[in-house]
Amino acid sequence: MPMAVRASMLVLAICLACPAQAQDTAAAPTGDAPAAAATPVADGAQRYTPADFARFAPRTALDMVEKVPGFVIVTGTNGGDRGLGQATQNVLINGERIANKSTDARSALQRITAAQVAYVDIVDGASLNVPGLTGQVANVVLAAGAAGQGFKTTLRWQPEWRPRMANNWLNGEISTTGKVGGTDLTLSLKNEANRNGHWGPERVFDGTGALLFVRDEIGRYYNDRPRLAAALARTASNGNKWNVNLGGQIQNLDQRVDSVSTRVGTGLVIEAFDFAERERNFDIGGDYELGLGKGRLKLISLYRFEHSPTVNSFIVDREVGGRSGERFKQSADESESILRGEYSWRTGGGTDWQVALEGAYNTLDVDAEFATLQPDGSFLPIVFGGEKTKVEEKRVEASLTWGRALSSNLTAQLNLGTEYSELSSSGPGGLTRSFVRPKGKLAFAWKVGPKTTINWLIQRRVDQLNFFDFASSVDVANQQGNQGNGQLVPPIVNRTELEFIQDFGRWGNASVQFAYAYAQDLVDQIPLSPTTEGRGNLPPANLYRISSKATLLLDPLGLKGARINSDLTWRRNRVRDPLTGLWRDQSFGQDYVVDLSFRHDIPGSNFAWGAGYFDERYAPGLRLDAIEKEYTVGPFVTAYVEHKDVAGFTVKLSYRNLAGMKDGFDRTVFVDRRDGPIAFSESRQRKFGQYVQLTVTGQL
Repeated sequence: MPMAVRASMLVLAICLACPAQAQDTAAAPTGDAPAAAATPVADGAQRYTPADFARFAPRTALDMVEKVPGFVIVTGTNGGDRGLGQATQNVLINGERIANKSTDARSALQRITAAQVAYVDIVDGASLNVPGLTGQVANVVLAAGAAGQGFKTTLRWQPEWRPRMANNWLNGEISTTGKVGGTDLTLSLKNEANRNGHWGPERVFDGTGALLFVRDEIGRYYNDRPRLAAALARTASNGNKWNVNLGGQIQNLDQRVDSVSTRVGTGLVIEAFDFAERERNFDIGGDYELGLGKGRLKLISLYRFEHSPTVNSFIVDREVGGRSGERFKQSADESESILRGEYSWRTGGGTDWQVALEGAYNTLDVDAEFATLQPDGSFLPIVFGGEKTKVEEKRVEASLTWGRALSSNLTAQLNLGTEYSELSSSGPGGLTRSFVRPKGKLAFAWKVGPKTTINWLIQRRVDQLNFFDFASSVDVANQQGNQGNGQLVPPIVNRTELEFIQDFGRWGNASVQFAYAYAQDLVDQIPLSPTTEGRGNLPPANLYRISSKATLLLDPLGLKGARINSDLTWRRNRVRDPLTGLWRDQSFGQDYVVDLSFRHDIPGSNFAWGAGYFDERYAPGLRLDAIEKEYTVGPFVTAYVEHKDVAGFTVKLSYRNLAGMKDGFDRTVFVDRRDGPIAFSESRQRKFGQYVQLTVTGQL
């Protein structure tokens, strides 16, 4: 049995072995307050009030939602997908989805102070008139008049100190929320900065497995992504609402890997790989909601633009043989324009309806250059067939959503939609095509008992293509290239998922999910000609997943204020290999994830401490002439101490990578195709050491 499944069953067994007892009642906000315990309310929701979180001394709404037993926030913004479509995050604010693609759920909750939260309801997604939501959803409801209590400024600062790397002082966010006249205003400045890196030996072997030489390597990966954003919202006296969001971001990414080796015939060899990106992007969007007839009409618009110039270079200096090198430059301009309308209403019989229509226009313009280093230090461009690529997509999506309670304990949601897209590309093999793809989802939420819920869904999903797969590119560090493919088609995933959720009262909460999907036209590496390869569509594939989320509260065992959280996933994505025709795992598909954490809020004090354990595995990535495997050696283990009131701030000091995890990478390169003889192989394990992270959160 896979590790993730064994660990999941262990946590569930521990919970099942503990008798379910009466829930704790809400307590006063002291260090001895009991663990958060939900109160059942209408529509089967489980409600958590601020008193339930008092022992954690929360500063923001994020601090609250993270402490809900068994609930894990789904991060991401669907910013990687074009269009808005259905909801993609399992967090609502005042019953509404986060429609801003540049703001994920964690960021939105981080900007809401704990004092502004009236309560948090955990509800079943199928019971909501919000298309796309299934399973557990957190609805954060703000207190009436909270925005009118003056401006509230929240701060998060998270510096890190890593060995052999520059100190990271600039990771953090500051935001202020208040009311100007009758308009709610939020301003934020956020920088997701990092100063990562690792070092160690890489061993290179010939085709027979004999050691050729050893590289001594060090890699540094530095990134700054400051983003300035503003959000305005207003509700008129007649109930009409409008929101405006705008933001701009600078992303400066610098990566460098240096290596030194001694080789037979060439002596000392010094290699340097450099990558730099100077991205600039901005977005502006808004929505307006008004009463119309028996329902509500919401109109949404968004425009986003991104300019991303990148430069890759690989320079080799040989003691015998001199200097050589290659450079690949690319400048990409991406834009997205969206208009969406949603009309929702409820009938007298309690049925929810929504009709939605969305139009989008998306573009990608790529200018690229591949060049080789000349003796005078200049780079001479070489024609490689992918100098210019333009991709355009015109897409229209229409959907109808129906939802209602079929009985007192059974709710259903049905979504039917059709997507039309016209896709054109001017790169290699470029052409213009159009697609009409039906899609939809049927979901049920069955409240078997007061503490047991079963969710089931069946879905036909149309995924989106990565426009960069239409453009040719060169990997100068590994001497590999991808030819652009203008004949890609969007993947279709037909999936079903069954979820069991059990509330164990004061012992915690646990859920387990079983999912299967029949996928058509997944994108992977395929042969495009007898001598070239690139991204292309695969034959039908089978995708399997088992996952579990659980919280075990240790108060009944005498360790008051302690809990264990688990988030476990096991996957198998089985695809037909385009070269051999045999079944294999999808390239770089996730095999499993084990994420465990322990936290103890010491009663009668402002102190807390805890630890975390994280491990994951991915399948090898297969090119036609190489097999690449990225992996980690050992788990990632952390420990921390926290004080909830240091001059009004919560301060957390973490000691990370206690078990000495290393980053591993193995590559086997073949003479021609990977069903033939091996040319050479290389294997490396780079350590990044133990390091310290400080997290300061609070209000100014």
